[in-house]
Amino acid sequence: MSEYPYEGRISSDDIINCKDVFSSDGAIIGQVEAAVAESFIVRSEDGDIETKYEIPKLQIERIVDGAITLKQNKENIRKKYETSSIEKY
Repeated sequence: MSEYPYEGRISSDDIINCKDVFSSDGAIIGQVEAAVAESFIVRSEDGDIETKYEIPKLQIERIVDGAITLKQNKENIRKKYETSSIEKY
């Protein structure tokens, strides 16, 4: 079994890969790290903290150029979709 939990599920040609992700209130959430079947993984770095979110693709409001805007505000996204938060050394 692979140590990377999304191996075999990542679509490298997905149109949302590497795009910046914003909440409905305009706050930056992070950047798309990987797109999986029904969701996408967003990575955010804030100082010494790295946070990851797994957000359903159904939460996308719009995609314009290099940016994705979600249907919910930053607080709701953090509460519902944050999967990990670690301190970097």
